[in-house]
Amino acid sequence: MRIQKAWVTIAASQFDRSVNFYQQLFQQEPQIFTPEKYAEFEAFGIRLGIYRPTVEESPEKAPITLFPAVSLCVQIEKLEEAIALLDRIDAFISEIRTVSHGREAYAYDPDGNRIILYEPNSSGDNR
Repeated sequence: MRIQKAWVTIAASQFDRSVNFYQQLFQQEPQIFTPEKYAEFEAFGIRLGIYRPTVEESPEKAPITLFPAVSLCVQIEKLEEAIALLDRIDAFISEIRTVSHGREAYAYDPDGNRIILYEPNSSGDNR
């Protein structure tokens, strides 16, 4: 098998709200957009697809539900500024915590997908 490309997609039952959320987070329009179905962003070295799940893909029919199954990690310069932006776009945000590699806070998009906001130590640890 030869993999040509890979990216992350997330299901969004609140599709329009989620697309708007990521437009504001990434500060850009999606590069690919099919109304009510699919949006794709390419920013900061990641490709993120957002899709409206079909009835067959609903959480009630999923074989297992792990929360969170995937987290989007976003390295930022100033944690408080990132939190302020996400607060303006109605994201749920956890408390800031200090970890060995810097400071971080968890934010959640409209469908509950976790976004880890990560500010490295001043020593320049980029993980």
